[in-house]
Amino acid sequence: MAEGHEERVERFRVLYDAAYPRVAAYALRRARTREDALDVVAETMLIAWRRLDEIPDGPRRLPWVFAVARRVLANHYRAAGRQERLVERAAAHPAAPAPEFDLVHEALARLRPDDREILTLSAWDDLDNGEIAAVLGYTPAAVAVRLHRARRRLGRELSRLGLRAPEAEPVQSAGRLRTPEGVQGIPPGPEARERR
Repeated sequence: MAEGHEERVERFRVLYDAAYPRVAAYALRRARTREDALDVVAETMLIAWRRLDEIPDGPRRLPWVFAVARRVLANHYRAAGRQERLVERAAAHPAAPAPEFDLVHEALARLRPDDREILTLSAWDDLDNGEIAAVLGYTPAAVAVRLHRARRRLGRELSRLGLRAPEAEPVQSAGRLRTPEGVQGIPPGPEARERR
């Protein structure tokens, strides 16, 4: 029996309620302006509505929506040299010492985009290795290796900026390598801070 319009709307409402806050946080942390972030979220949800029948059920549902949001955001910012402009702007105002949080963001900005993406998906968006694998199209084992390497690179950048990355031995927790302070020097995202 074909699904009626009301059932389809209800199925989308359940998805929207679950995904919207996470996708909004994802976009707000990565977009240049709040308006850009809201555009990304709106377009992501429109795609989810149009492709509702393609969205997997269960734990693969949220990574599917994140993957759409990632592609939408990439389409918004394909312009060459965006990262170089950000670094130049930061370098143009070196007078006052930056607070630690700003230095962490500067260290992240110095990383390759794929390193930055995998680190922030883990630390800010609280996705485990399996979920990150679904978003990025890797295997969970490849995610573990890439996360390990990205954390090492972030540690080097933090050292160059005069910050010391956490020395604690990482422990396995829900598919992620964690330290008591966060994920290898990345402060937790706003949601994690609110949960504390």
